[in-house]
Amino acid sequence: MQDFWEITETPGALLNHEQLGRMALRYSLAAELAAGCRVLEIACGAGLGLGLLCGVARSVAACDCSLAVLTLAQRAAEPQVALSAADAHSLPFAAGSFDLLLCFEAIYYLSHPAAFLNECRRLLAAGGRLLLSTSNPDWPYFAPGALSVSYPSASELLDLLRRAGFATIELYGSLPVDQALSRFGAMRAQVRRYLLRLRCFRRDNRLVRALKRLSYGTLTPLPTQLPSALRVAAPFDALSPLPLDRPDRRHRVLYLVAA
Repeated sequence: MQDFWEITETPGALLNHEQLGRMALRYSLAAELAAGCRVLEIACGAGLGLGLLCGVARSVAACDCSLAVLTLAQRAAEPQVALSAADAHSLPFAAGSFDLLLCFEAIYYLSHPAAFLNECRRLLAAGGRLLLSTSNPDWPYFAPGALSVSYPSASELLDLLRRAGFATIELYGSLPVDQALSRFGAMRAQVRRYLLRLRCFRRDNRLVRALKRLSYGTLTPLPTQLPSALRVAAPFDALSPLPLDRPDRRHRVLYLVAA
């Protein structure tokens, strides 16, 4: 099985303001939906946002396929978080075990996303919801990340969710291109796209950090756990509701809530 250590956002990793805000928004949305719920995060990585869920959820569990990454999550997670190693295509939990499932920026690493979404449907109790985020491949400056398999578009995700048995689906966009990029920002995005294609960011040294600053801007070390001060108030207000019947080329990130 592929080990995703080298691409996982781990404590100390250098992120720019947009990347940190993107992570904070994910878990703020999750916390907004998690009140009183049995929550499972799939592909939790280093577990950086799990602490934001513990104060509101009935219970919190998380899993990842990488044992090395889970070791970091175990160091950072609250004692009540149940962590386990798991393949997203075949999750080791009983049917109906959870009220809220989370999967952030991970579906494009899966070889069989349909099998994964079938598992999500199986694990959800009646009335349960799935919150999923993914990079939008139709965004003008999109560049695939290392180790990714395929990036489903909004329409492809909707079809996969419906085939898995999700009847109610809400689609949202984040980071609209016209707000995120000035002329300089567009140039920086092109540089970033080129460097990502060359896989220049897969190591950490002085040259790589200099290239990251060139393509991403000012960088800040990622903390072990996202502090509560980063939680976004009314996070769904930060998203743009999107129609389900046409492609979106404006937003860098897509969010879906499915039940």
